Amino acid sequence: MICTRVIEEVKDYQSAIKMTCDILEEKGAVNHTYYQAILDNIEKYGGYFYLGKGICMPHAKTEDGAIKSGMCVLMVKNKVRFFNNQVRVFITIAAKGEMEHFKNLHRIANFCNDEEKMKRLEEIKDEKELLELIGE
Repeated sequence: MICTRVIEEVKDYQSAIKMTCDILEEKGAVNHTYYQAILDNIEKYGGYFYLGKGICMPHAKTEDGAIKSGMCVLMVKNKVRFFNNQVRVFITIAAKGEMEHFKNLHRIANFCNDEEKMKRLEEIKDEKELLELIGE
């Protein structure tokens, strides 16, 4: 399951992550503890979620509230500061098990390494276009 949102701006990266977690919770992929687990990871490990190219991949362990596998992709037209980086895309993932987690990581890595998709990402106008690009 992949959910997408395209918005103009958010107050800060915490608000962006909260939005993605709320969407995943609505879809039954995570419970209410998942967001706090992500914040705890950030506090403990810093900005390791940042993948480069303006993309951040917040996540937590399955036991921290993941119910089933899912992904929420939030594009913020006005970039948000995440540590020393400017982020435009938040890809929050939840996985029900280690294999699903690695599949998600592989899929996102392939997406980020596709220069054509990265160029097209800059031109996305709405959720439908974003979902089509991510789903390719």
